[in-house]
Amino acid sequence: MTDVALGGGEDWRLDQVVIHVGALSLKESQELARHAAEIGADGIAVIAPFFLKPWNKDVLINFLKEVAAAAPALPFYYYHIPALTGVKIRAEELLDGIQDKIPTFQGLKFSDTDLLDFGQCVDQNRQRQFAFLFGVDEQLLSALVMGATGAVGSTYNYLGKKTNQMLEAFERKDFSSALNHQFCIQRFINFVLKLGFGVSQTKAIMTLVSGIPMGPPRPPLQKASREFIDDAKAKLKSLGFLSSTDLKDGNLESYS
Repeated sequence: MTDVALGGGEDWRLDQVVIHVGALSLKESQELARHAAEIGADGIAVIAPFFLKPWNKDVLINFLKEVAAAAPALPFYYYHIPALTGVKIRAEELLDGIQDKIPTFQGLKFSDTDLLDFGQCVDQNRQRQFAFLFGVDEQLLSALVMGATGAVGSTYNYLGKKTNQMLEAFERKDFSSALNHQFCIQRFINFVLKLGFGVSQTKAIMTLVSGIPMGPPRPPLQKASREFIDDAKAKLKSLGFLSSTDLKDGNLESYS
């Protein structure tokens, strides 16, 4: 996975590690959950199975319950990403009474653009100490207004500084500055979406910015084109995210 949680300051050591153990097979998810507990993870997260899909809330909760039971001492999180799983069960509906079935449930990562659903998740669970982690990077400011308690996303690997500036402005109630930071982030994301943007392109940008060779994507995904990389590099520079000295073009050879 390429997602990263936003952290504080320049200390990039991880305070907590939540391991995603979702799989198409219940048995595999349970094995991964047990392994996560054995190696000292701080929590586990699970997406809905997406080949044989659960068709209602109860069926999905029963699946999640079986996975959580394999690591009963670990906090459990649901990863809601309907655009990829095709499971359209609303998160608001899922959260209703979920701790009665899964006592270790602690929150969800919400990766969907449906802010009504997200807002109702927060509103209807104010008495519970759930974590509401938002996963649509270009809409994070809106989610913060609605009560998001954190964010997990792929663009924070290379737009993290700008996003932290937005968070800091939001915390000090400088909403005009926060909005300008969010708009700047949106300009880049909107630009690369029009070029064709996915996991392969994210890996290429991470390599370009960090200098850490991320390697090629796994088939059936295809590597990002040189044209995409050049266009993304130019856009990063034009928006002031990076200077010429920040870019690590040489390591892109290992990407290909």
